[in-house]
Amino acid sequence: MSSTYLVLRQSAYSFLFRSIIPKDLQTQLGSRQFQLSLKCGIRHRAKSLALHLYNLTQQIYASIRQSPAEKQLTPQQIKDRLKLELEHLKLDDQAITAKHKPIEKETQPTSLQQQVHTGISLAQLSDRYLQTKTEAGYPEKTIKGYQDSHQLMLEILGNCAVDSLTHQDGRKLVETIKKLPANRSKCYPKLTLQQLLLLEDAKLLSYKTILKHVERISSLINWAINQGYTNQNVFRGKLEPIRSQQIIEKHFTSDEMNLILGERLKKESLEQGKPERYWVTMLSAYSGARLNEICQLNVDDISKTDGIWLMNINDKTEDKSIKTLSSTRLVPLHAKILKLGFLDYVDQIKNEKQQKLFPNLKKMAGAGFGTRISHWFARYLKKLGIKKKGKNFHSFRHTVVNKLTSQKVYQPFIKELIGHSHGSITLDIYGGRKPLQVLLNECVIKI
Repeated sequence: MSSTYLVLRQSAYSFLFRSIIPKDLQTQLGSRQFQLSLKCGIRHRAKSLALHLYNLTQQIYASIRQSPAEKQLTPQQIKDRLKLELEHLKLDDQAITAKHKPIEKETQPTSLQQQVHTGISLAQLSDRYLQTKTEAGYPEKTIKGYQDSHQLMLEILGNCAVDSLTHQDGRKLVETIKKLPANRSKCYPKLTLQQLLLLEDAKLLSYKTILKHVERISSLINWAINQGYTNQNVFRGKLEPIRSQQIIEKHFTSDEMNLILGERLKKESLEQGKPERYWVTMLSAYSGARLNEICQLNVDDISKTDGIWLMNINDKTEDKSIKTLSSTRLVPLHAKILKLGFLDYVDQIKNEKQQKLFPNLKKMAGAGFGTRISHWFARYLKKLGIKKKGKNFHSFRHTVVNKLTSQKVYQPFIKELIGHSHGSITLDIYGGRKPLQVLLNECVIKI
């Protein structure tokens, strides 16, 4: 089956089955193709479902050619048949996943384990969990990360019942992930899991990546416990923390900031007809706002309230997203930004009847609007000779926090400015938003 028969619907992070109608039947059926939602966000499982539906459609097309009774079928009637089949398939999850067999268990279950587990499967659990994240408005990139980790879990452990998981499964998952190569999808796209584990001299996943996978999977099981699907998290405590040999400084030094925001920045941006590079960099440097928060701004997100010019960071339009609820905020613009002529740039874009403040930036699937700026900035730092580990665009955010903390600015003010939760129910619910003048005087002007 061609991969074109499996389509990822980015808006909801679920997969679709697409059937290309054979050319000799297109006129008769009045269509070239049709799609059907698999209602599944796990690629491993979706491939199995799509393969089964593909085989069924081929049988239906053959019947249409041979049977007069079938010649009257419409694409909608074919889809109805597939929907019914899909329901039957989901009632028997094990039958589907058997066609994509995972690594075999190392040992046979003990007599105590030899019981019938009729609870929810891992694939079903993942689907439900991701659906709650989608409904809660989590960013696409975050949901995609969870999907990748869940798919890895299914590859290693198989689509077993959640309540059948053992501590041996927990150890097996972690130890297997430790042996996987980095950049799997780019370097080894066609290798199976078993083949990947046999590779020699391959660069392995970093501890940070391993930790992310384990934390995402552990979060899934914690959610399952809260929902009553199981009573233990067999993955908790299976990955030992490592002691860093060195402290990685993620903020820019004063010298580095002077270098980054110096004359070369104008040459790399304004003089090349790339104003978004200049203004996105400056806005982050003097606010601590996240890259995508700035890149996705609309023109009308820049406004004046109580005599103060500000950025309105929000997710009011469908193309925008925020990391957390506390990320929605009003950020006063630094006097330096105004002095450099930022408002002139805003007026220019407004006169061009543009909706987006940085129209050259396009939203990338699962990654937001900041991808191009992120890639450019990495190259820019190398040109400047700033090649230290941990230094990237996000370092502006660390730099702002570091500078304000060094000046002993009141922590709730800092959190308000950068869009962090206060970590206190009292402050989060009853504290309210700080007046813009307070944020400007107590935080922004001290950056």
